[in-house]
Amino acid sequence: MNIDVPKVSGENGEAADYINRDVNELTDALVKQFYSDLDAIGDEGHSSVYVDYETVTNTEKWFTLKIRVHEAAGSSNTYYKYYHINKLTGEIVKLGDLAADDSFYDILEKEIKRQMKRETELDSNKVYWFDESIIGEDYVSVDSEHNFYFTENGDIVIVFDKYEVAPGYMGTPEFTVNRELVKELIKPEYNSLFLSFPVKNNDKKDNP
Repeated sequence: MNIDVPKVSGENGEAADYINRDVNELTDALVKQFYSDLDAIGDEGHSSVYVDYETVTNTEKWFTLKIRVHEAAGSSNTYYKYYHINKLTGEIVKLGDLAADDSFYDILEKEIKRQMKRETELDSNKVYWFDESIIGEDYVSVDSEHNFYFTENGDIVIVFDKYEVAPGYMGTPEFTVNRELVKELIKPEYNSLFLSFPVKNNDKKDNP
């Protein structure tokens, strides 16, 4: 077990406190599950959990923290959790806060499926579970709670966990949606921020 998580601090007190509480609850649950797995398997197997983080963006206007979790007990699983603070308002921001209406999600899903189809056409080793997939089912769904982050150009990257939309060997797929496709569907209070989004910072500083 190796857990490395940040202590977020700074001027945005309530938002930082929310992130710290949520991360603590997540890691407490992982530790509890880890020891439960060890009790269950005894000397017959192994269990591991790794948690670390990355500060995706930290500027005067925006803060994005990425928590990465990898669990293994027989099989393995990897998933992420993203936290965003609008530093102009001091508020936590989720994907649903950006959407002017539900057509925002429709456009995201349509573009992601287009990219999936294109990738599978170019590479037969790639498999995604969308409406024209080999298993004939559609697992591509984006809602208000979905993981995302901004690129340095203000494009939106939609992040899927392992096994969510593809077999495990595909890892954790990410799809970049050009901001021009959705800029008219962003709420006015976020649109100017969205269109002039600053360059992302990949160091591990955790002070928003």
